[in-house]
Amino acid sequence: MDNSKYQDLPDKTLLRPNDVALFLSISLKTVYRWHRLGTIRGVKVKGSLRIYRDSITHLVNGNEAFPTDNG
Repeated sequence: MDNSKYQDLPDKTLLRPNDVALFLSISLKTVYRWHRLGTIRGVKVKGSLRIYRDSITHLVNGNEAFPTDNG
């Protein structure tokens, strides 16, 4: 995997929605919508949404949505 394209993405397992929005050049509203629709995976930490970094790298690598555990 070419890690150079991720140099502006914080090197953390869980990312703040704002970091994701800045990295993907999308609105914060879109980050929350994509999470709600399952396009990107995340988890609530103390009431705040955090996005899994691997779901962003998966998306950037040309996959529309993160695969589910079912299949």
